[in-house]
Amino acid sequence: MSPLRPLAVLLLIGFWSPALAQPLAPPPLEAPPPPPRPLLGPDGPDPRDRPPPLAPPGSVIAPVDRPDARLEAALRARLFGGPVAASPTAAGDPDQTEWEQARATAQRPVCADVGPLRYLHNRIDLDGDGRLETVAVVVGSFACASGGCSLLVFKDVDGVLELVAENGLFQSPLKVISNRHRGWLDLTLPASLHGAPDGLKELRFDGRSYRPVRLPGAEGAVGPPGTVVLELLPLPFERLGQPLPCGP
Repeated sequence: MSPLRPLAVLLLIGFWSPALAQPLAPPPLEAPPPPPRPLLGPDGPDPRDRPPPLAPPGSVIAPVDRPDARLEAALRARLFGGPVAASPTAAGDPDQTEWEQARATAQRPVCADVGPLRYLHNRIDLDGDGRLETVAVVVGSFACASGGCSLLVFKDVDGVLELVAENGLFQSPLKVISNRHRGWLDLTLPASLHGAPDGLKELRFDGRSYRPVRLPGAEGAVGPPGTVVLELLPLPFERLGQPLPCGP
């Protein structure tokens, strides 16, 4: 055999199998996954894990333009729940509304005795859980006084509207701003004192309900930028929102 034949065989094997002549490379190292970011911080869930507001600051979200039977039932249960109220016996300020008199005597009037009521409502994710909360204002002589009208916030819990907050401070417009307390978006609205403009109030969630806080230096009633979610336009009463019937 020619001494050149084994050399030719080796060269042929190297030509067809280059990988055999290469040293084995170690497998590439995979980057370790980032540590999980805690969802709960000192002031509720991490804001980065929350969806943004429904609209940018400076915009207006029109109220829901249709009646809501479930909300109407929740409003009636809150405004007129409890025992049937008798007329307050103590003489009061003639300028007080029936609503103020009823609250002062821990009584709830009968719906049919308070005159017509209407409500406006909107829905927005206030706590960032992906489900929409309901904000509603009830207007009428029963529900409004010198400090404002009845504002109520409900949370949807398995299809049931549960009351989160209620106060009689509503002045138009109600805005949602980007600040959060206990994971819930803050709300702002104008304040009044004896019917006269008196700066701004901010509603902050304290873990159970929304509590009003006066904003310092907000006499001009401008305040931080926000998205308007409820606004009472100068319309005739009959055209504001939806009528609140006394029964289904």
